[in-house]
Amino acid sequence: MEFKNSKFVWVLGFIFLTFTILGLLFFIFRWIGGEEGVQYVKDVWFSFKTFLLNHGFWLFLSIAILPGLILPCAPLLILAGIWGSEFGILMACIYSILALTMNLIWTYWFSYGPGHSLISKLLKRSKYRIPKLPSKNLLQWALILRLTPGIPFIFTNYALGLLKMPFIKYLIVSVPIIAVTDCGFILATAGIFGGGWKYLWGGVSILIIMILLGRILSERKKHAN
Repeated sequence: MEFKNSKFVWVLGFIFLTFTILGLLFFIFRWIGGEEGVQYVKDVWFSFKTFLLNHGFWLFLSIAILPGLILPCAPLLILAGIWGSEFGILMACIYSILALTMNLIWTYWFSYGPGHSLISKLLKRSKYRIPKLPSKNLLQWALILRLTPGIPFIFTNYALGLLKMPFIKYLIVSVPIIAVTDCGFILATAGIFGGGWKYLWGGVSILIIMILLGRILSERKKHAN
């Protein structure tokens, strides 16, 4: 069964629709608020950024919580890289991995429990149901989702939780990939803002390798099918 024809697509499409709605809400806000509204958002972000860079605890707590609210994770990881260029890249990597692991855990259980129940009730009157994960190649499907370029990690968190992937297998697949990708992002950002070219090239190399692994795995799965 090809990935595009599998029941995964339905759940992933549902979550993608959520991202689309949030994007439309942003553009509506921009249309209503005009340039003043956009400038207000920029001012709030600048104040928030300054606060986080001066208070590392709140920065990494934000990484643990805010992406689960469908807010972009990349800006927070960029701030973590900037923080690391001043206070230590190793510490930034460790703290951000712990924060992302916390996010992995609570978003999984939210979508596994309350999220699953809510969507099931919404679908009760329709012909659709939340599909179950296929028992074969379970880890491989999760790896493809994690390594596919362009899919936000929070997107995959909620998808695998809704599909009730076993928690231990979820962590076994998710934590190493998220940790390596996170460190690549932190290194690249610290290199850009801290002037350390070895960190920049090291981080970019890690990110490229992860992208290539995702493509290779997807191609192998496609040919196997």
